[in-house]
Formats: sequence, structure tokens, C-alpha cells
Amino acid sequence: MDELTQRLRRFVRARLSSRQDAEDVIQDAYLRVLRYSAENVVENRERLLFSAARNLAVDSRRRRKAREKTAVEFSVLAPADWPASDEVVDAKQRLAHVEAAIASLPARCREVFLMHRIDGLSYCEIAARAGISVSAVEKHSARACLQIDSKLHSEPQR
Repeated sequence: MDELTQRLRRFVRARLSSRQDAEDVIQDAYLRVLRYSAENVVENRERLLFSAARNLAVDSRRRRKAREKTAVEFSVLAPADWPASDEVVDAKQRLAHVEAAIASLPARCREVFLMHRIDGLSYCEIAARAGISVSAVEKHSARACLQIDSKLHSEPQR
């Protein structure tokens, strides 16, 4: 293993608690820099690599915290807090309608929508990841919301 990778590993491990998450971030950082440098002139590849790793580490921590928060919220629910079976069936049906509406979106539109609503990324972060302008991200997001709303309110719900 070269010195750069060792330094990068120490850099990322200092920011993440999980060794597996750190290795994933390092691999993703190298991949992004390779992809970017294939189409762009990079003056300082090492600085770009560390910058990508730092941003990916932040994203990784953010996702881990969201998963942990959700797990804690579900773990404190008492059996009395669980909804009645008819409410569960109704919620599953509504969820199926939402999933179908999302699935019907054009690919790029769906990707932008999910990165924003599920991954919690800002429009700027999405633009950087997808290689499109912030304006395009805004338009895809608005289009997704309008199409999902239209689909949910035009289909008969049981």
C-alpha cells in the first residue's frame, strides 16, 4: 500500500468510527477522483482526493446517525403504541401507491428526488454528485413532487 493511501486511511478513520465505512469512503473517493480526472484537468489530485474523502465521510456519518436515530425511535415503542391492524393495512396500501408513483418517475428525476428526500442531501450536494447544475436539480425535484402528487391524487385509493 502506498503512502498516500495510508495517509488517506488515517484521515478517514479519524472521522469515522467504523472501519468498514472508512474503507467504503476511501474506495468511493478514489473512484470519484478517477472519474472526475478522466474528463477534467486536475491540478492537485491529492487535494481533490482528500476533499472527496472528507465529503464522503460527512455523508457517511450523516447516514449512520439517521439510521441509528430511526433504530432508537423504533426500539422505544411500547406494544400499546403500535397501530391497529386496519391502520397497518391502510398504511401499507398508501405506501405501495407512493412507491409506485416514485417508480413511475423518469430515472434522473427519481434519482434526484431520492437523494434529496431519502438521503437528505442538499441541492448543491446533489448537483455535485450528479454532475448537473443546481437549477437542474431544482427542476427535477419540483417535477418529481408534482408528478407524485398528481399520481397519488388521480388514482382511486381504497
